Amino acid sequence: MRRLLRALTGGAAASLTRGAAATALVLAAAGCGGSAGDTAGGSGGDGGSGGSGAISVATARGPVTLDAPATRVVSLEWTYTENLLALGVNPIGHADPDGYATWVSAPEAKLPEGVADVGTRQEPSLEKIRALKPDLIVSDESRLTANYDQLADIAPVLAFDPLADPALRTMKANFTELAKAVGKQDQAPAVLQKIDTAAADLESRLEKADKAGLEYVVAQAFTANDAPQIRMHTDKALVAQVLDLAGLKNGWTGKPDDWGMTTVGVEGVTQVPDDATFLYVALDTDNPFKEQLADNPVWTGAAFVQDDRAIALDPGTWFYGGVLSSVHILTMTGKALGV
Repeated sequence: MRRLLRALTGGAAASLTRGAAATALVLAAAGCGGSAGDTAGGSGGDGGSGGSGAISVATARGPVTLDAPATRVVSLEWTYTENLLALGVNPIGHADPDGYATWVSAPEAKLPEGVADVGTRQEPSLEKIRALKPDLIVSDESRLTANYDQLADIAPVLAFDPLADPALRTMKANFTELAKAVGKQDQAPAVLQKIDTAAADLESRLEKADKAGLEYVVAQAFTANDAPQIRMHTDKALVAQVLDLAGLKNGWTGKPDDWGMTTVGVEGVTQVPDDATFLYVALDTDNPFKEQLADNPVWTGAAFVQDDRAIALDPGTWFYGGVLSSVHILTMTGKALGV
């Protein structure tokens, strides 16, 4: 019998079925992942800020002024956790570390030892956060509607909106503002450049393999209410904009939601162009394509399935993250395409 894992994608929640091991992860998330130790907190330098002077950070709620770069940061959203790590800053507190470890597998995004578990992203523990004595809290605007004032009573809060168009430019802008807040603004351009470097490298390898301009669609699949759910990503989605940097061409033209996704059942795959390569992410413990749809004639009859062009990416390839996840998308796509 399947149990449910609540995996939150940005501001949206989806109940994903997994096995008993996944349920154990959810239960573990209720506890504390450790206290702040030597490996958590601190920015490893002043990032060119000099450590003095007021800092104004642009957020979804207007500018937030900090007296100095923050060094004790609590992150309530996975995107900002990985972006802090990309900047060399270890958060002292982080929401839903077990889910993060499952869904975000970019090597540099691995959460270090000693980062405190502060509860879920939607309902973090105010008591645990307060006990950490942070000088900054960061999250998505959509997750702060119920507790912004309580969090702001603990420390300044950066509320970022990831849904503004275009998604990639918005992610980069939010990354730059976060870098400013932790005194790492001088390092930010070099970190962001990793995306373009990885894209150029993939594009070059695709050209050498005679796969330049390859048409693709990209999906995330899971089970909800005992039925396969397939999230197809339009050009509005971050993952598509990242892949397009490498000259790949997105063939999915369905109507997007706020995150740039079209959620469909198996009948939706009939709208995939015949020549497209079907790239997808699904957990090993919940892969509808290998389970419920393995003998479904709509799935097995699709041209890309019959031609072995349905290719799984690393299950921890997170489509809704930051810099490190964007680089990981490009790396795993190259691996999947054999270039």
